Amino acid sequence: MNFEVGDRLKELRMLKGITLKELGKAVEFNYSNLSKIERGERKPNIDLLERLAHYFQVEISYFFRETGSANESEDFNSDLLLLFQDIKKKNISLEEIRILADALEKIKKKVPNLN
Repeated sequence: MNFEVGDRLKELRMLKGITLKELGKAVEFNYSNLSKIERGERKPNIDLLERLAHYFQVEISYFFRETGSANESEDFNSDLLLLFQDIKKKNISLEEIRILADALEKIKKKVPNLN
Protein backbone atom coordinates (compact mmCIF):
# COMPACT_ATOMS: atom_id res chain seq x y z
CA MET A 1 0.00 0.00 0.00
CA ASN A 2 1.18 3.48 -0.82
CA PHE A 3 -0.26 6.39 1.14
CA GLU A 4 0.84 9.82 0.01
CA VAL A 5 -0.44 12.38 2.51
CA GLY A 6 1.57 15.11 0.80
CA ASP A 7 0.03 14.35 -2.58
CA ARG A 8 -3.45 14.57 -1.09
CA LEU A 9 -2.62 17.85 0.61
CA LYS A 10 -1.26 19.36 -2.59
CA GLU A 11 -4.27 18.10 -4.54
CA LEU A 12 -6.68 19.81 -2.14
CA ARG A 13 -4.65 23.00 -2.08
CA MET A 14 -4.48 23.20 -5.86
CA LEU A 15 -8.21 22.51 -6.19
CA LYS A 16 -8.87 25.40 -3.85
CA GLY A 17 -6.43 27.57 -5.79
CA ILE A 18 -4.40 28.77 -2.81
CA THR A 19 -0.70 29.12 -2.11
CA LEU A 20 1.24 27.40 0.64
CA LYS A 21 1.49 30.75 2.43
CA GLU A 22 -2.29 31.21 2.32
CA LEU A 23 -2.87 27.69 3.60
CA GLY A 24 -0.26 28.11 6.32
CA LYS A 25 -1.98 31.25 7.55
CA ALA A 26 -5.42 29.61 7.44
CA VAL A 27 -4.36 26.57 9.50
CA GLU A 28 -1.78 28.42 11.60
CA PHE A 29 1.17 26.33 10.43
CA ASN A 30 4.46 27.37 8.85
CA TYR A 31 4.13 27.28 5.07
CA SER A 32 7.67 25.95 4.55
CA ASN A 33 6.82 22.94 6.70
CA LEU A 34 3.62 22.46 4.68
CA SER A 35 5.83 22.39 1.59
CA LYS A 36 7.96 19.68 3.21
CA ILE A 37 4.82 17.65 3.91
CA GLU A 38 3.71 18.01 0.29
CA ARG A 39 7.13 16.77 -0.88
CA GLY A 40 7.10 13.85 1.55
CA GLU A 41 10.01 15.19 3.60
CA ARG A 42 7.97 15.61 6.76
CA LYS A 43 4.96 13.85 8.26
CA PRO A 44 2.06 15.84 9.71
CA ASN A 45 0.86 15.25 13.26
CA ILE A 46 -2.77 14.49 14.06
CA ASP A 47 -3.47 18.05 15.19
CA LEU A 48 -2.40 19.45 11.83
CA LEU A 49 -4.34 16.78 9.96
CA GLU A 50 -7.47 17.75 11.90
CA ARG A 51 -6.98 21.43 11.04
CA LEU A 52 -6.36 20.62 7.38
CA ALA A 53 -9.38 18.33 7.19
CA HIS A 54 -11.55 21.01 8.79
CA TYR A 55 -10.22 23.69 6.44
CA PHE A 56 -10.76 21.59 3.30
CA GLN A 57 -14.01 20.08 4.63
CA VAL A 58 -12.88 16.49 4.17
CA GLU A 59 -12.54 13.54 6.52
CA ILE A 60 -9.06 12.89 7.91
CA SER A 61 -9.19 9.51 6.16
CA TYR A 62 -9.00 11.37 2.84
CA PHE A 63 -5.29 11.97 3.48
CA PHE A 64 -4.67 8.22 3.85
CA ARG A 65 -6.46 7.05 0.75
CA GLU A 66 -4.36 4.43 -1.01
CA THR A 67 -2.74 5.56 -4.24
CA GLY A 68 -2.21 3.49 -7.34
CA SER A 69 -4.20 1.97 -10.15
CA ALA A 70 -6.11 -0.40 -7.88
CA ASN A 71 -8.07 2.56 -6.54
CA GLU A 72 -8.65 4.60 -9.69
CA SER A 73 -12.41 4.36 -9.22
CA GLU A 74 -12.14 5.57 -5.63
CA ASP A 75 -9.78 8.35 -6.73
CA PHE A 76 -12.23 9.43 -9.41
CA ASN A 77 -15.12 9.42 -6.94
CA SER A 78 -13.13 11.48 -4.44
CA ASP A 79 -12.10 13.94 -7.15
CA LEU A 80 -15.70 14.18 -8.30
CA LEU A 81 -16.88 14.83 -4.74
CA LEU A 82 -14.31 17.61 -4.35
CA LEU A 83 -15.43 19.11 -7.65
CA PHE A 84 -19.08 19.08 -6.56
CA GLN A 85 -18.16 20.67 -3.23
CA ASP A 86 -16.29 23.41 -5.10
CA ILE A 87 -19.25 23.97 -7.44
CA LYS A 88 -21.59 24.22 -4.46
CA LYS A 89 -19.35 26.76 -2.71
CA LYS A 90 -19.21 28.88 -5.86
CA ASN A 91 -23.00 28.72 -6.17
CA ILE A 92 -22.94 27.51 -9.78
CA SER A 93 -26.37 26.50 -11.07
CA LEU A 94 -27.19 23.30 -12.92
CA GLU A 95 -28.08 25.38 -15.98
CA GLU A 96 -24.65 27.04 -15.92
CA ILE A 97 -23.00 23.61 -15.72
CA ARG A 98 -25.02 22.42 -18.72
CA ILE A 99 -24.03 25.51 -20.73
CA LEU A 100 -20.36 24.92 -19.89
CA ALA A 101 -20.62 21.23 -20.80
CA ASP A 102 -22.20 22.08 -24.16
CA ALA A 103 -19.51 24.67 -24.87
CA LEU A 104 -16.80 22.16 -23.98
CA GLU A 105 -18.28 19.59 -26.36
CA LYS A 106 -18.26 22.15 -29.19
CA ILE A 107 -14.63 23.03 -28.45
CA LYS A 108 -13.63 19.35 -28.37
CA LYS A 109 -15.19 18.83 -31.82
CA LYS A 110 -13.32 21.80 -33.29
CA VAL A 111 -9.91 21.19 -31.72
CA PRO A 112 -8.20 17.96 -32.80
CA ASN A 113 -6.38 15.85 -30.19
CA LEU A 114 -8.33 17.38 -27.31
CA ASN A 115 -10.28 14.20 -26.58
